[in-house]
Amino acid sequence: MTGFLGTVVDAATGWLVQSIIGSFFTRQMEAWTHEIGLTEDFEKLKFEMRNVEMVLAAAEGRIIGNNKPLSQSLDDLKGLLYDSEDVMDELDYYRLQQQIEGRGCTAASDDNSDGSYVSSSAPSSASELVYSATSQITRWASCGRKRRREEEGPAHSIMLTYEIKHDISQRINGIVKHLCTIGNSVQRVLQLEISRPTATSNESQNICRNARLTTSVPIECKVYGRDAERDKIIELLINGGSSELNVLPVVGIGGVGKTTLARYVYRDERITNHFDLQMWVCVSTNFNEVRLTLEILEHVCKDRQEYEKISNFNVLQEILLKNIRNKRFLLVLDDVWEDKNISGWIKLLAPLKNNQVNGCMVLATTRTKSVAKMIGTVDEVRLSGLDEKEFWLFFKACAFGNENYEGHPSLQSIGKQIAKALKGCPLAARSVGALLNTNVSDKHWRIVRDKWKSFQEDSDDILPILKLSYDYLPVHLQRCFSYCSLFPEDYPFDGEQLVHAWISQDFVQCEDRTVRLEETGQEYLDRLVDLGFFQMVNSHYVMHDLMHELAGKVSLNECATIHGLKPEAIRPSVRHLSIITTAFDKDNGGSFPNERFEKILQKVRPLQKLRTLMLFGRSSINLLGSLRDLCKEAKCLRFLRIFVTGADISSINRLLNPCHLRYLEYVCVVTTTMSLFPQALTRFYHLQVLNVGISGNLAVPTDMHKLVNLRHLISHEKVHHAIACVGNMTSLQKLRFKVQNVGSFEIRQLQSMNELVLLEISQLQIVKTKEEACGARLLDKEYLEKLSLSWEDSSMSLEPVMAEDVLEGLQPHSNLKTLEITGYSGAIPPTWLSSTFSVTSLQILHLRNCKEWRILPTLEMLPFLRKLTLIRMLNLMEISVPSLEELILINMPKLEKCIGSYGMELTSHLRVLMIMKCPQLNDITLFQSYPSFDAEQKSWFPSLSKLYIKKCPHIIKWANLPLREMGALKELELVDLHVVKELSVPSLEKLVLTKMPSLEFCSSLTTSPPLQFLPSQGDKENWTSNLHRLTIHDCPCLIVSHPLPPSALISELSVRGVPTLPTMSISQRQLIMESNELSVLDDSILAFDNLRGITLFEIRNCPNLVSISSEAFSQLIALEDLCIYDCPNLSMSNIM
Repeated sequence: MTGFLGTVVDAATGWLVQSIIGSFFTRQMEAWTHEIGLTEDFEKLKFEMRNVEMVLAAAEGRIIGNNKPLSQSLDDLKGLLYDSEDVMDELDYYRLQQQIEGRGCTAASDDNSDGSYVSSSAPSSASELVYSATSQITRWASCGRKRRREEEGPAHSIMLTYEIKHDISQRINGIVKHLCTIGNSVQRVLQLEISRPTATSNESQNICRNARLTTSVPIECKVYGRDAERDKIIELLINGGSSELNVLPVVGIGGVGKTTLARYVYRDERITNHFDLQMWVCVSTNFNEVRLTLEILEHVCKDRQEYEKISNFNVLQEILLKNIRNKRFLLVLDDVWEDKNISGWIKLLAPLKNNQVNGCMVLATTRTKSVAKMIGTVDEVRLSGLDEKEFWLFFKACAFGNENYEGHPSLQSIGKQIAKALKGCPLAARSVGALLNTNVSDKHWRIVRDKWKSFQEDSDDILPILKLSYDYLPVHLQRCFSYCSLFPEDYPFDGEQLVHAWISQDFVQCEDRTVRLEETGQEYLDRLVDLGFFQMVNSHYVMHDLMHELAGKVSLNECATIHGLKPEAIRPSVRHLSIITTAFDKDNGGSFPNERFEKILQKVRPLQKLRTLMLFGRSSINLLGSLRDLCKEAKCLRFLRIFVTGADISSINRLLNPCHLRYLEYVCVVTTTMSLFPQALTRFYHLQVLNVGISGNLAVPTDMHKLVNLRHLISHEKVHHAIACVGNMTSLQKLRFKVQNVGSFEIRQLQSMNELVLLEISQLQIVKTKEEACGARLLDKEYLEKLSLSWEDSSMSLEPVMAEDVLEGLQPHSNLKTLEITGYSGAIPPTWLSSTFSVTSLQILHLRNCKEWRILPTLEMLPFLRKLTLIRMLNLMEISVPSLEELILINMPKLEKCIGSYGMELTSHLRVLMIMKCPQLNDITLFQSYPSFDAEQKSWFPSLSKLYIKKCPHIIKWANLPLREMGALKELELVDLHVVKELSVPSLEKLVLTKMPSLEFCSSLTTSPPLQFLPSQGDKENWTSNLHRLTIHDCPCLIVSHPLPPSALISELSVRGVPTLPTMSISQRQLIMESNELSVLDDSILAFDNLRGITLFEIRNCPNLVSISSEAFSQLIALEDLCIYDCPNLSMSNIM
């Protein structure tokens, strides 16, 4: 597709040269090159880089047209800039090496008065190690921010070898020569073409720059213009069923809203009521019947252990058939592409066709008629763009933020012109609307209207429209977005890991030294979400498959993907490569096509300049032989993600060039024995991210502390605990530190680690004095958001005064948001916790096992406190709480009072309330019957979703507990409340009632509750419709007049100690029941229509049972086993 690359001189190349100049041509690098005798080469390169910067700044936005030689020259120029960055990065590596190699393991000194070092004045910015001629290592620094390096003192001289200096000098001079030649050539050509059309404003220059995981959970606030299509599809699904399995295809171009419509149908009440089982699977381009069967099994099997370790396709299909037999189901297969593998399609559907129930349906969405023709058994539903009226409403919602917007007549006129050109395509409306929304002005909207047409190549192609939105992105966002083409379609991006990957490539730039790179990277990601390039689904980020396709188009010159065995041309300019083998993950190792992959890998050239290598798929471990050669040749790797066994880590590490690597992730497929971090790893001085998973079977080398730029160590806590002299790793942002009686593990190791965001300190009983604790300098750590402090249980013999002094010395910075203290033996809190100006940003406070703590500080001093958790605070007698979102009080035997302000001020924001094992608690403001209670009852706890009250017999003083109006409540557990006789509840997901000796009535379980607790008209059926877990134990007065379980969604049920009911339990689709009184088992006892998923029914110890209703039993359509024990009066003739 033309029009995506090479049409203009874009800003990305200029951005690259600016980044290189800002990162490397600094006073410190100037001093370093002078010391090693490379000043002349350094200055030559600096001069040529400045010239190139000026040429590119003048050329930005100029039209190239079809001038292929000029386009090639610009590509060559970018390649030279990358080479410049590599050689300067290598120089920087040697600078770090000469400062680190051979140095001892020391902790930073508290005292800087002797001038032996100078600390960085900006904790977030790139800091440097500084030595005097006689000083020790005092602080390692990170690459940070733009890796701006300020000269901080003379370097300790260890000269480079002649061979290294000669090699670097030759490379620099070769780069300088070519930069001069190509730069002058580009300048001459552009001067000749200066009369051609050029951009006339900054905004115009910006314009000229040059798969999707779906879910059934709605992510749209509103669905526009699809009611007719929805109703038509529902009609076909409900009434079009027969004895055969039918497949209904929905066909439409990319971005027209097929997935949205499928979601709209899937969630409709008519569908949920009609089908016993609903399943949603995103197929995408990887049609693999084994993978798809496993995903279907995730819907139908409660227990993953039933299938997750099985690779045999036949066994998987038998498990599937067993679990869907006798159930009417709807299966949505979203985004189907495969139109040739008819045998795979037949295999996939085989168990689905044999479930012995009429009316089962498959709804499949696809872009192509060939797929619909291959899989469809009924006529396809063809989906077109939205009609003009509905599309205009949707467009206004995207562009103005309000579908009812009627202002700015001129903007509406322009908007209607743009909307008309988008042909009713919702994805285009979302993308272009977000672009327009960034600047609601006539000028901006006219430019968008006039420019988007120049990118059209095919009247039916939406990509040029999306490309316009891409062109408006700033260069740093363009680079971040295009880099994501390396990931598989439908990939669920973890936001943190994606930002780390961007940082590894220097895509994230930050001028403000007080802001962490990770924060800036998250802002980039948030902006891409706002502009429609990503979507948030639960806790992950996803790209629509069209956005993924766009990323691939705009990154063709630099990014490439080897996806299975698909033939893809890989350009020699490629610097980022991903290999995806997920299609072979379920195959046996012997069937992996090694030779064919190796032939593909041999075409990837040149390897020397490759910066990224990422692998996806456990089966890629079969390629380790070829990948070893690749890693050995790829000398400029900055990012490596590779699947290995524990035994492979050392051999891979020895092959890697340590100079450039920033991000290293080992995905361990097999780790059975202790693996050793290779000593070679400790020479990766530029490394920022090391991800070895959560296995604890990793031995740490003694020089791990030399990784001075490591920002993120993702590993088991044992790895963190084992790093000697960790205080030298001042770039780390998360650390689990275990204090030990050894100098290299003392608490003062923490003193200079001022980049920390999360810090856990354990074994604090080893710290004896306040002065020793102050050595950690927590007060200096302004980025620290979460702090956990713990003493071991065995330390309770520690003098309380000593513990109090130590905690006093661990005062954190006022920016702290979360504080956890465990095992503290002091009797009083630290002064900094109750001080007005100490931890004013605190949002979460968690205190556990602080058994001697007697007085809780006044929490009103913490204006942002949202969550308070107190567990096993054995001597605490009284607390005062402000308005909170979460309050948890557990195992506090002496607590008598929990007081706070009255009424809505205290309860309006509360979402979670758990009070357990507080037997003396009798004065709690939350449950006091104050004068205005009746008036405020309807708004009492309006946000509360979880309420647990256990073994606190004195806090509830009402016989009637009015919870009916708490509409947000989803989980309720009441244990040992002796006063409560009547209970009214809203629709719940979980209900636990245990040891309630006076409880007689519970709405939804008891017929004819008292008048004041009757539900509002029409919602009686909703009382229990969402109930998943129900427990009733030891409630001797409770009258349960409805058969159990009360909901078809019940997955866990336990009933015992209720005289009118048999003892019964449901777990893992197995029902067990016993009773001394039961004589007849029918639908007055059990709600058989809510037990259709039960596979095993066990009846035991029922001496008086004489009859079982066969009509009721016929509703147990999934039943496989019926077991009857110790029922002497039940004969076979009375069972069925």
